[in-house]
Amino acid sequence: MTNRRPPPRSTSRLPPWLTRPVVAWAIYDVASSTYAALVPTFFGVVFLTAHAGDPAIAQARWGGIAAVSLLVAGLLAPVVGAWSDRRGRWFGPVAAATTLCIAATLAMPGVAGQALALAALFSVAQVSQILAAAVYDSLLVRVTSSRHVGRVSGFGWACGFVGGIASLAAALVLMRGTPDDAQAALLPYAFLVAGLLYALFAVPGLAGLRGLVPASSSNAAAPASLADALRGVATTLRRWREQREPFRFLLAYYLFNDVLVTLVFFIAIVLRARFGLTVEGLLWLALLYHVIALPATLAFGLVADHWGQRRTIYLQVAILGAAIALLALGSGAGVPVAVIVLLGLVYGSLQAVCRSTLALLVDDHRSAEIFGFNAMAGRVSAAIGPILFGAVAATTGSQSFALLSLLPFLLAGAWVLGAVRIPEATAEGGTHAREPG
Repeated sequence: MTNRRPPPRSTSRLPPWLTRPVVAWAIYDVASSTYAALVPTFFGVVFLTAHAGDPAIAQARWGGIAAVSLLVAGLLAPVVGAWSDRRGRWFGPVAAATTLCIAATLAMPGVAGQALALAALFSVAQVSQILAAAVYDSLLVRVTSSRHVGRVSGFGWACGFVGGIASLAAALVLMRGTPDDAQAALLPYAFLVAGLLYALFAVPGLAGLRGLVPASSSNAAAPASLADALRGVATTLRRWREQREPFRFLLAYYLFNDVLVTLVFFIAIVLRARFGLTVEGLLWLALLYHVIALPATLAFGLVADHWGQRRTIYLQVAILGAAIALLALGSGAGVPVAVIVLLGLVYGSLQAVCRSTLALLVDDHRSAEIFGFNAMAGRVSAAIGPILFGAVAATTGSQSFALLSLLPFLLAGAWVLGAVRIPEATAEGGTHAREPG
């Protein structure tokens, strides 16, 4: 594992890890989260409303649409990452994918009520957002040292919740005074607001990072084509043993993320069906989630730096499992709130800690490519979850059975994580490997 030079120290009274590159990196997280907080979670409600016919079939089809978008993004992410690494440039891919996501999101109100057109726009937006996020995530290894990677990852994710709160608050204002049965029809216009907020925050975030995060010096002058990127990905796969620990960790993340992404796509549908919540009620719960998740993500970032990545992830997985069991088996008006509180504690913070763990495992000159495989592992694996959930729910007629089918993935991920040698940060900002256990 290579030692990384820490970024220049701040001369202010701010914490030494809170540098200008870190702030700019976090601003883009705010931008991306305006989309992520609203569109993937609530698009299923829009699709089921626009889809004519059996609701069970519509739910299964929604699972298929979500799975295809994840699969396409997962297959493209390593190629885009490898291309960025070999060219030594990350700005172009992130800016292009961000623009495409925003454009597709802004177009959704124009096809409201047309299930097929809505599904096509969602797929474009979702794939683009995932590709942009994969390359953006890889910049974590360049904006900070390994000593502070946990808290910086948590800081970025926590700032992202500010973007989520902004888009949810705008959606709630839009829903105010609207009858319950008409609220779902307004969601595409809430997506439009999310797209505008995405653009508003993305511009300063990318502009700030462009000059502060230079391309990797080893690759900066290297020309690269798409074919070069494809060959690079193939070479990485053939020589996976050279990156044994990152790939082993990605397998664990593969299993965790299958659960996380499935919850994103189906939790609004489940809460609406099992507890009779309105769209406005779901938006209030989503806002509660963000309010809890913001400090929780910051706290778990600090916990990971001091207590260790592995033990922190084990705790988060246990809380996530409890939330799923409660959602599947609980009854009563207080269950949705309790579930959202538990998810608020760990849903975002688990992803932030996993992001910082991977950052400890990768080499700088291959960071975008490995983070591309991270996106691939997360999205290709997560394609299984929506299909499985939709199939189990449609076959058994029970969303509870579908939810409980997610728990084995958490257990398997925890088992795989136990075999990963996770480095610890040294006082100088480098790393040394720690044995499993």
